[in-house]
Amino acid sequence: MPIRAVSETVSINNIVPYFQPIMDLRSNRVWRYECLARLITAEDKTFLPSEFLYLIEREQHVKALTEAMFCQSARYFRHVQVPWSINISARDLLNENLTTTLLSHLIDYPNPERVSIEISAASALTHPELMQAFVERCAEAGLGVFLDNVGENPGNINAILNMQIKGIKLAGGLISHYEQDDAVQDYVDNLLALCKARAISVVAEHIETDLLLESVNKLPIQYAQGYVFSPPQPTTPHH
Repeated sequence: MPIRAVSETVSINNIVPYFQPIMDLRSNRVWRYECLARLITAEDKTFLPSEFLYLIEREQHVKALTEAMFCQSARYFRHVQVPWSINISARDLLNENLTTTLLSHLIDYPNPERVSIEISAASALTHPELMQAFVERCAEAGLGVFLDNVGENPGNINAILNMQIKGIKLAGGLISHYEQDDAVQDYVDNLLALCKARAISVVAEHIETDLLLESVNKLPIQYAQGYVFSPPQPTTPHH
């Protein structure tokens, strides 16, 4: 969908969470949901973040968007005992007030330990001290932290694996190149061993075909996410 189709007046109120399941491959059940931002226009057109985020950033509404997504997702899952997560950006990581705001929403939240925040490995590697402080604050509140897009960019994530993170999400390209590329194979095998030693959950993301799913099933990876299971949907079967 072309970006120009987004009207210049994007309201935070028109941005809602869509839910994509992360599957437990052992039980073939939903393990948790990732809540993904979608812009719904008055004409009922749906836009992806890549098509509207530049407008949010230009208007400096990034914090407002993250908070709105968090609150809507929290409300949606409040009385459903299903784990869920939202994404935050590097800009969010730099904003200590946002962390305080998000954590304040969990003070009276049932089972806050089922809530997680996803942050890209690139953002975490760029701001390691901030990441450490963020992870510590989240851990105190029982909030989990997932590292997203691991392996998309080169970088030493060993230091981050030593933080109290709950899980990592392997960039889709790693699985698709695993069998053909020895360097990728070494990287993934080493990463899986490090995560196992630290009891960090591993999710294979962007699993869009049966062939990719077959590749994941050959590896010691318990969780996977992608269109082969379900695209992001406006509701979940639990509602």
